[in-house]
Amino acid sequence: MATSVSISFGLVDVTAKQDTTASLPDRKPFIDPQDLALEGVYAPKVATLERNYFALDGTFRLFPENPDDFTWGIWSESMTGDDGTFAVPPVLTLTFQELHESIGLTFEFDPYGNNYCDDMLIQWYHGEELLLEKEFHPDQWRYTCDETVQNYDKIIIMFKGMVYPHRYLKVQNIQHGMNKMFDRGSLKSASLLEEIDLSGLTISSNALEFTVYSEDDDFNIFNPKGVYSLLQKKQQLTVEGNDNGTTKHLGTFYLEDMEMEGDRMLSISAQDGIGIMDGTTYKGGIYTNKPAYELLEEIMDDAGFGYTLDSSLRDVPVTGYLPICTHREALQHLAFAIGGYVTTARSGTINIVDFPDWSNIPTVTIGRDRKFIGTKVKMRSLVTGVNVKAHEYTLSDTAEELCKVTLADGQNEILFSEPATEITIDNGILVESGVNYCIVEGTADTVCTVSGKKYVDTEKTVTVKMAELPAGDKENNVDADSTLLNSANAQSAAQRLFDYYQYRIEQDISFVMKEETVGLLADIETEYGVYRGSVVESMDTDLTGGFVTKAVTVGE
Repeated sequence: MATSVSISFGLVDVTAKQDTTASLPDRKPFIDPQDLALEGVYAPKVATLERNYFALDGTFRLFPENPDDFTWGIWSESMTGDDGTFAVPPVLTLTFQELHESIGLTFEFDPYGNNYCDDMLIQWYHGEELLLEKEFHPDQWRYTCDETVQNYDKIIIMFKGMVYPHRYLKVQNIQHGMNKMFDRGSLKSASLLEEIDLSGLTISSNALEFTVYSEDDDFNIFNPKGVYSLLQKKQQLTVEGNDNGTTKHLGTFYLEDMEMEGDRMLSISAQDGIGIMDGTTYKGGIYTNKPAYELLEEIMDDAGFGYTLDSSLRDVPVTGYLPICTHREALQHLAFAIGGYVTTARSGTINIVDFPDWSNIPTVTIGRDRKFIGTKVKMRSLVTGVNVKAHEYTLSDTAEELCKVTLADGQNEILFSEPATEITIDNGILVESGVNYCIVEGTADTVCTVSGKKYVDTEKTVTVKMAELPAGDKENNVDADSTLLNSANAQSAAQRLFDYYQYRIEQDISFVMKEETVGLLADIETEYGVYRGSVVESMDTDLTGGFVTKAVTVGE
């Protein structure tokens, strides 16, 4: 089996994307041009009425009933004619609050079928001043317009045609910079760790680590023309693997740390979007029967990341409370409350997936012909019961003092120890308020009293346990808590968690990876020729060593 891996990273202005305001008049009704300001936008491969876009080969999914549950990038309403051109070219305008500079613009069009715009005109502006106007002719779905432009605050892009007739314009990502590729010649080692937590009590973050070699001293920190000085934390890394001529997307990551190993070696560690969300703050709120897709959109838009949501979970009502927390924590609470788990495996985006059904037919088979000697099997500890806290938040009848704060000059953010609403202050100007905070404009050394009506949390415990303990076993209970659990969903959450813990057979196996990924139900052949259905929970893959994977699975 011939395998290889390549890792591309963007030498980009990492601030330009989040500063983007996008406008595209010619667009599908479900398209939000502001998706271009998000990280991790990878549109699904869906069947359309475009030519050759309804192939019955099993690779296309039906167009979703609720396209708003996905982030798409941009997608034109108009379609190219027989000659591959648009009758009226779609025009995309990007405006920025700050001035930016970049060594190119990298477009990611439609990777499915290598569908891209092959004729476009780009204009860079500083205010009303035209800095540069140039035509480009892309020749692949990921293409860099290699042109250095400084101090721009507006870009206008006219897409004149597509490489194929009868196609929509599709752009899922624009990076303000260019890509550099690490491949077989420079990659000395690379490993990919993918994990999920099917209990829903945490959200696992995937990680990429690799070491690269440069003969021209590119990675020397003292080399003014080297790559090292261009690398910044949170720069995007895209991993692709090739298995006997078939290319597969192995994930999108963001640079976390790097370390020189001599003049010509550089070790890089990167994390997925979940890891990035661990360092950002969500201000929370109180919710009553809010559809899951609406709350998810609030969390993810605020985090600045694209996402997908299983259709079975979109309309699940959410009632409860989120404190000020990281976006990762907010997403975990939501996923646990609605019965899903979160994964970024083999994806460029964050996916909220329905809890796996062990009764389904396994998606993949791992036979003994792919397994290495040394499988370890153990029984996980018996969990005899699950205790889950349910919360009911009721608004008090009267307002009371929440806190006293000595203000500084300007705007002051004041955090509450308990959720509250109908906020009033006795000094300063109330600029903004939520159930967990308020922002007050004031002058230095002024004492401000904040008052409001508190939400009172009434807790109760919901328990699911074994009717009878197996002989010789003792009680072993697991406790779980989420402020988005209430009397309506706590019982189902407890049952789901209890059922998960009954899958106790853990297998540590090594095999050559093909289409396997975490979250899939796999039939694993044992030494006795019997196949056991298991869900893959983690995979640690040697990307430069033939895709050999050390995996952990769990099943009955």
